[in-house]
Amino acid sequence: MFMKSIEGYFSIPESYGDDARVNARLIHYTSISLIVLSLIFAVILPFLAPELTGQTIVLAVVSLLTNLFIMRLVHQKKLRVAGILITIFIWLIVTASSISAGGVSAPILMGYILVIILGGVLARHEKGSLYMTSICIASGFLLTMAETRGILPESRDYSPYVRFTVYSFFFLAAMLLQNITAGSLKNLLASARSSEKKYRSLLENIPITTYINSTDQNALTEYVSPQVEKLVGYSRDDFLNDPEFWKKIIHPEDKERVLGENERTTRTGEPFEEEYRLVTKDNHLIWVRDEATLVYDENGRPLHWLGVWTDITSRKMAEEEQADLISVMTQRTIQLQTGAEVSRAASSILNLDKLLPMVVELIRNHFDYYYVGIFLTDEIGNWAVLRAASGEMGKHMIAMKHRLEVGDSSMIGWCISHGQARIALDVGEDAVRFRNPFLPLTRSEMALPLISRGEVIGAMTIQSEKPTAFSRVDITALQAMADQVGNAIKNARLFSERLNLITELEEQNTELERFTYTVSHDLKAPLVTIRGFLGYLREEVRAGDMERFDKDLKRIANAAERMQALLNDLLELSRIGRITNPHEDIPFEQIVKESLDLVLGPTEEIRVIVDIQKDLPILHGDHPRLVEVVQNLINNAIKFMGNQPHPRVEVGLRDYDRDGKPILFIKDNGIGIDPQYHERIFGLFNRLDPSVSGTGIGLTLVRRIIEIHNGRIWVESEPGKGATFLFTLPLAKSG
Repeated sequence: MFMKSIEGYFSIPESYGDDARVNARLIHYTSISLIVLSLIFAVILPFLAPELTGQTIVLAVVSLLTNLFIMRLVHQKKLRVAGILITIFIWLIVTASSISAGGVSAPILMGYILVIILGGVLARHEKGSLYMTSICIASGFLLTMAETRGILPESRDYSPYVRFTVYSFFFLAAMLLQNITAGSLKNLLASARSSEKKYRSLLENIPITTYINSTDQNALTEYVSPQVEKLVGYSRDDFLNDPEFWKKIIHPEDKERVLGENERTTRTGEPFEEEYRLVTKDNHLIWVRDEATLVYDENGRPLHWLGVWTDITSRKMAEEEQADLISVMTQRTIQLQTGAEVSRAASSILNLDKLLPMVVELIRNHFDYYYVGIFLTDEIGNWAVLRAASGEMGKHMIAMKHRLEVGDSSMIGWCISHGQARIALDVGEDAVRFRNPFLPLTRSEMALPLISRGEVIGAMTIQSEKPTAFSRVDITALQAMADQVGNAIKNARLFSERLNLITELEEQNTELERFTYTVSHDLKAPLVTIRGFLGYLREEVRAGDMERFDKDLKRIANAAERMQALLNDLLELSRIGRITNPHEDIPFEQIVKESLDLVLGPTEEIRVIVDIQKDLPILHGDHPRLVEVVQNLINNAIKFMGNQPHPRVEVGLRDYDRDGKPILFIKDNGIGIDPQYHERIFGLFNRLDPSVSGTGIGLTLVRRIIEIHNGRIWVESEPGKGATFLFTLPLAKSG
């Protein structure tokens, strides 16, 4: 047990690291060497110089105790204290011995060389040798001054053998120290080579690329592991011959971000962590995770950046696939949600003016498109009229009554005429596409037909600021929505037609009641007149009063003629809608001229000025009935001129309505109509001025004819400011 304790005391603990173990070995073996040499010196020197026996024994004992204490410090891992202590101990022994021996002429002064060596080797400080050299020189200088001034004891005259023995002691000590240092250095170099080999083997065989960069702003490459060639295809020499080569293969879109972060971390010393793309030698893209840490020396000064490139391409691809999957699922959810909302709106809203704007806004907002619009064909099918559109530009185009011709001149026109979807993933390459100046940012467009019960009734346009914005799933979902909208439009139209039919029936019932009353009233008056004057005729014949007889007979004839006119107008009214002529294309200007020929005699032509606009549209309808409409309106305008000194009638085109029908007008500068009578004048037998001849059926006939042509008529007028009758009629297919 005691032997094990002694053996453990004279051995170095295994818990030391490589660097600390080398230093511990130096101190430990130096202490043992000094103990051995001190004992040998204590044995030999008394024979050569008996007068130094006491001093030699004291020196040996002090050396033994001091070095045992130093070895204890090594076991306690206090290497720095042990190194400083052994250096100071030798310096003290040499200095004290030199003082007692008389000064600088004492052979033991040569021990300062050993002190200087130990100061550099054991003090664990890069300037330890310099410090100890300075101390030894200063000590020698002080000894010299003291010896010169006689302060020190008289120097002894040592024999050559004593001097040789002292010198031999230091020679042996220096040799032992050199052997210990050389052995430790050899072990350290071997350990370093082994560590370097292991480190290099580790760096060059792990599945990542390691590198070392300089600490300046340029971050120059000083080392890169051979895995870099497998990673990017470029050899190590490419990086070492051009220290900034790593910057040149960063993807252009990532370069500014990466170099900016590199500049920041170089300035602050914080760890560098970035994920970015590299362009390989064969022009492929890979993703790397770049992590670098600033390495410092033992004094806290930065040495270099040690970093690794880890290939994360697979992870990024997986993330992108996951993101794409999430995007697809999100898009599908949005599609289903939008489809449900469109379906709900389509089934609950039967007013097209509310339904269509809601649909375009739902699709645009949910899908984040640039623009969505809905076109409906006019009644003839020549034009696709914009009925709903998203955004401010959409409102502006609706206000402008934007429309596109059905045919191959635009995507909407082509879509409607062919009943198929048309998609332009790059609008610049589609020659058919209509380039709308109000939508300059459009990069891709899709036109979907609105089909209901096999009939194409319009189209939906969807536009995006992004090229190739529509996927196959988008197209399928949007076409399903378009089909729902098409059916909703058809249902809304049927519902509207039903409401119109109900309203028309109610109006007809009201008109029938009014008709019955009017017939019973207006026909009753002539009959009363006839019956009453027949009795007068009998009396006048008996009395032989032929002059009065002729007057009463004329009254009876007038009453019969008035009755005949009423019956003829009623018969004409009943025929409208039941007896029609074939519809044809007729220029409106021709209709106006035919009507003027029927209305204006020579007197009226001189008295009334009629202005007809140029370039009037071509209409499609019942030719005779349309002439009858214009004839009645012009005739009314002339009748109700009043005392106007310069009567004027204007006929022309004001605008087009949202269905693409022309809004025509006949305007006069006559007496005008009070707004409260604007609707009443179109009723049966409603005559505002009994003094004017007529049956009161004319405007009723006009409205009935226009309604048969799916048009409408209204009046704009104020008393004393003339009247303007406006009406819509269908355009010709070629117009």
